[in-house]
Amino acid sequence: MQRLPITPATAAGPANPVLDRRAPFLGAFADLAKAKRNWQLACFALLLLDGVVTVAYIRLASQAHITPYVVEVDRLGRAVAFGPAEQIRPTDTRIVVAEISRFIANVRTVYTDPYAERDALYRAYAYATSETAAFLDDHFRRSENDPRLLAQTLAREVEIDSVLQLPKTHTWRVQWEETDRPRAAGAVTRTAWEAYLTVVIVPPTTADAVQKNPIGLWVRAISWTRVATPQGARP
Repeated sequence: MQRLPITPATAAGPANPVLDRRAPFLGAFADLAKAKRNWQLACFALLLLDGVVTVAYIRLASQAHITPYVVEVDRLGRAVAFGPAEQIRPTDTRIVVAEISRFIANVRTVYTDPYAERDALYRAYAYATSETAAFLDDHFRRSENDPRLLAQTLAREVEIDSVLQLPKTHTWRVQWEETDRPRAAGAVTRTAWEAYLTVVIVPPTTADAVQKNPIGLWVRAISWTRVATPQGARP
């Protein structure tokens, strides 16, 4: 009897069709699973990129600024000058000191000329809020403080010594000296004064307001007192 050669297939027994088809089946689905995974990774990368772009757009939008331009026109409406409007900057302390000094001088000075006295008071009241105006009204209502009556007998000069802001507040301390010069015979007297003012700066928005109160400095509260008794004039 002739014997057949022994091969791996014949040694393992008869062929199983299910097992024979499993390898191609697994190969095909493995490719599909791999492709699905790749698509998932691609979608995740695109989603991440979209998030980065969205955040970048939000940051750019939040940092965007509109630059206003000021255009000057003539009477015929033709542009004669233009340029970007500058941002309002904090008022220089030296300007605030000058404005406070001017306010005190206008309130306390007594002019012999009634028109000069009236103009000085008008300029002072342009810096006063309703509360400060009420304080000044009450002060000038007394006969001993009425500049119209005082001007009949004397002229008063005001010399500002110091204007200092109290730390971390809107209150300023002002020290000055007043010199009363009699219009007739009499001794020249000099007194020292001190005041505390609470101020706020509100930039003006109209041309008329700019002329009356250029930087928008408003005195919200004020109190003053004499810190030295009258004494003879200095030589």
